[in-house]
Amino acid sequence: MCSICGGNYPLELVRKASQTMVHRGPDFSGEFSDGVVALAHNRLSIIDLDSEANQPFTSPFCPHLVLVFNGEIYNYLEIKQELTKLGIPFFTQSDTEVLLHAFAYLGEKCLEKFNGDFAFCILDKRDSSLFLARDRLGNKPLFYYLENEKFFFASEIKALLQIKSFEFDLQEVSKWLLFGNGGENKTIYKGILNFPPAHFARFANGDLQIKKYWECVPCVDLNLGQDEALERLEEILGDAVRIRLRSDVAVALSVSGGVDSSILAHLANKMGAKCHYFGVNFKESNQDETKHIKQLQRDLGVEINYIAPTLENIKDDFLNLVQTQDEIFRSFSIYSQYLLFKSITPFCKVVLGGQGADELFGGYYHHIGRYIFSNPIEFENRIKIYGNEALREYQFGLKCSLRDSLKMQLFFEDNQGGIEKLKKMGFLIPSMENLLERFLLDFNQGLWLDTFRYNLPNLLRYEDRNAMAFGIENRTPFTDYRVVEFAFNLDSNLKFARGYSKYILRLLLEKMGSKELAWRKDKVGFSAPEVQLMQTLGYNYESLFDIRMMVFEGLRGRI
Repeated sequence: MCSICGGNYPLELVRKASQTMVHRGPDFSGEFSDGVVALAHNRLSIIDLDSEANQPFTSPFCPHLVLVFNGEIYNYLEIKQELTKLGIPFFTQSDTEVLLHAFAYLGEKCLEKFNGDFAFCILDKRDSSLFLARDRLGNKPLFYYLENEKFFFASEIKALLQIKSFEFDLQEVSKWLLFGNGGENKTIYKGILNFPPAHFARFANGDLQIKKYWECVPCVDLNLGQDEALERLEEILGDAVRIRLRSDVAVALSVSGGVDSSILAHLANKMGAKCHYFGVNFKESNQDETKHIKQLQRDLGVEINYIAPTLENIKDDFLNLVQTQDEIFRSFSIYSQYLLFKSITPFCKVVLGGQGADELFGGYYHHIGRYIFSNPIEFENRIKIYGNEALREYQFGLKCSLRDSLKMQLFFEDNQGGIEKLKKMGFLIPSMENLLERFLLDFNQGLWLDTFRYNLPNLLRYEDRNAMAFGIENRTPFTDYRVVEFAFNLDSNLKFARGYSKYILRLLLEKMGSKELAWRKDKVGFSAPEVQLMQTLGYNYESLFDIRMMVFEGLRGRI
């Protein structure tokens, strides 16, 4: 929902920056300046479509404050009820007003009450100070630049590129090309930083102070049995879906035939939600999910719309995809998602998806590898089900168990092709020590790192940019902070058992009536045929490095 930007820059420059993000909010554009600070907003109208909810937003209750807000406060009705009982007035039906009034009454403590995906800035006209905050998981983006007391923030990097010229940070570029990740809170542009999730900040008199307001520490202390844990998960996840169905516009749900999206579809259907269902796959690849999506359709008794793009689409879409993302992305797997949102645009402005479940409940091969290496019985169970695939997973766990010197040797061997290509281009070679933290043996620590540091932050970035490129708001119930806290306090044997990853999610899906989908063994996730796509674009494919390099060349061509 929307784009925000602003800072202590002239209004004309802030307006120019905001215009680069109109795709995020095509319904209304607004701006404000007090002569010191300027703010701008592009609105995607989702809740309270009335013009009184347009931004920058002010209120008679707190006329000294001005708000620009990207995202949703999903539990705004509950917070509004609390504040109303305290005598606080409301003049609109928007979550925007609830956010502003909660801040006016509670200050930074309001963040503890918010269940949502958000990035916002509040200007205090009394001293031209700014308060900024971002949601716990970083679902909604926020970037900033600070130099010589000049401060600017924006929802997308392309807006900051209007403020001044930024050089590429070639050290970060090298990390992305080789590893598919960069440094924490850094971007590939020198001087442009990623505002950290679960943090707030105050900017006043040229000084920016950033503080954390939430942290999820992995610790197993629920001591729940299987049945109780299953009931608890269904309750929490069900409520996460319920509040994310709040909308004054049409809502869609993307399904893949896998466990995660199927659970969300069942929960929404059980609530009687009037959702549009969409599925996407490349029929030209070996990863056709049609039969599984049709099975879900039969289980739910609803109609699912099929999107079946061809490889030729990439010729028209590639540069748009690169410009949409603003930064290097790991692989073409995000292209399927890009096409999904592109196809949904005529029908819906809100889409729910299953992002986050794999990181929280151990769905990737490297999670499985850690677990089965340390649990011989589960390794045997895994082999019985998946055969040689289990050996590939086990190998990752074995690599994690080695001492650091041996890991480093293997890292160099694994990345030799990319290293040679970087040398030929005259790029800096990033230290292989960057990989050590990603190859820890501890199962839960691996999940935590993927959730908060490596995997999920990038996936949420991809999803936000792909959705907002077409004026669509993405919502991800699995990233509700209550689901996250539950997952990291859940015993590991409920995440992996009988040779199956995401065990408790499979149990839940079976309970809901999709037993066949719950225990399927061939799920590949949102993906795209990398080799064929590269060939269609006229490039040779040797590794993911080649895709990332092609993306970087596309980005380099625009500045």
